Amino acid sequence: MTTHFDADDSPTPAGGQGIDVGSWNRFIPSLTRLLQQGEPDGAAIGARLTAAEPIVTAATAAYARPAGGLRRLLGRRRRLSPSPLPPVLTVRPHPDAVVLTAPLLDDDGRARLGEDALAALDSLGWKRREDAVVLRVVDAAAAAELAARVLIEVFDVAHPADLVAVVEPSAAPED
Repeated sequence: MTTHFDADDSPTPAGGQGIDVGSWNRFIPSLTRLLQQGEPDGAAIGARLTAAEPIVTAATAAYARPAGGLRRLLGRRRRLSPSPLPPVLTVRPHPDAVVLTAPLLDDDGRARLGEDALAALDSLGWKRREDAVVLRVVDAAAAAELAARVLIEVFDVAHPADLVAVVEPSAAPED
């Protein structure tokens, strides 16, 4: 399998980078191989998987987290504006685990995930950080299965061909 990277980091259709999008049964093993294989020079590679449609509406957008202290306890919660952008899932191998990350907000501070999506991810063991929800999984195969589950159950992706996928070098661990 030859893997290449987009020089301008622009999205390419799913399947163009070594991820088989013919069915979920082929998507999972191909994502597993991608996470395990890496590049010939030993560099790890990951994937950014973007759903085709936004999943947040004004009624389902996540609530803003009030600033700390008394404001957090006494402050009124307000819903964020919904993002017109679809949700994104990044899957990146690190030396000790595969890290799955879904950003909470777009660049303009609008919600990419709703309260229902956050509750579903929470029930799967994801941890909420300031700007994203994150899950660390030790095994690449388990990470690929969880990625598919999130794409189907939380991001409402009916078929892997509906994704936009970018295969890219895995960044250094952020934590």
